[in-house]
Amino acid sequence: MNLFTEFFAIDIGTHALKAMSVAPGPGGQGFSVTDAIHLPLPTGLITGGFTNPVITSLPEFTAQVKRLLGQVRSHKEGCFLGLPDRWVKLHLVDLVLKPHELASPEYLSWRLRKTLNLPDGLDVIIDHQILSSTVTEDGLACQLMAAAVRRDLLVTLSTMLADLNVELMAVDTSSLGVYNLMEDLHPENSLDRNLIMCHIGHETTVVRFFHSGTITYERIIEVAGEEFSRLFGEVEHLDFPQAQIFKAKRTFFPQTAEEILAQVGNRELIRRVFGNWLRELNVTFRFYQDKFKVMRLPRIYLTGGSALLAGLPEFLSDFFETTCERFNPVASIPSPQPIDPAVTAQGVLFAPALGLLAR
Repeated sequence: MNLFTEFFAIDIGTHALKAMSVAPGPGGQGFSVTDAIHLPLPTGLITGGFTNPVITSLPEFTAQVKRLLGQVRSHKEGCFLGLPDRWVKLHLVDLVLKPHELASPEYLSWRLRKTLNLPDGLDVIIDHQILSSTVTEDGLACQLMAAAVRRDLLVTLSTMLADLNVELMAVDTSSLGVYNLMEDLHPENSLDRNLIMCHIGHETTVVRFFHSGTITYERIIEVAGEEFSRLFGEVEHLDFPQAQIFKAKRTFFPQTAEEILAQVGNRELIRRVFGNWLRELNVTFRFYQDKFKVMRLPRIYLTGGSALLAGLPEFLSDFFETTCERFNPVASIPSPQPIDPAVTAQGVLFAPALGLLAR
């Protein structure tokens, strides 16, 4: 695992801010986790999508970021910032380019904007990564991954951090860097094969399909932890804060014989709370299989706070007839000293923040 130690990461979620940093271990061996902070945000403070990202109160958000920074042990040389996935529009683009066109950032930005067919009047910043290129008679046949973000959003965030004396080094989507960690830790399951990364957050479930290190398909499902809590509250007649608390303690997906027997009468509860989410996942997976001619679903890795629901990976393994497991990169950080068990236990929650630090 190769991580930046001179910077720290802030992951913006719709439910919480997460910050993470590491330092070189004693004698330069491995890493020590210096920061792993989870700061819940007021409901509705962060919302919206790519065309309309919303911070409902910039003063309140600034105050929350300031609180977070107050808990960070060292601001180091600057920070990497992870944006909510729904604020960033990712595209896979195939272009045939001349060498001089490929070498011109201005031309590529113009060409990508035309190709992406963005809404008129939407001022965005477009970044790209060349995934592959092949020499042809007409030029270089390139596959690129392009990411578009509203310019005014980036100006707002960079100005806010500058006012807080933090240098913004780079911006990424919150969950995209997780794959870099996956490829590093599990090359046997990622190189030259398919896999699925499923990030179950507060408002959305982000499903990304990879083949040999390249995203082949992505879908954002507008159902996740918040909706689970709302539906659970309806069934159990709890208000939302109570439902949030009791949901975390409830065993929805039994594993032992005793738990299975105890849940026999609760099948309707599982259907009410998780039925729509499971249907959306099923539609997503079936579309992927049809489009890419995949007979059997590849291995599924779960991240995000809602992936901590007890028994969920085992349930999904049975439901979709494939291997499903949580991806906890924090537990795999090479460290000569024990990592705080409380941090390790929340590793799937901190995975996007740690992914931002991946070199």
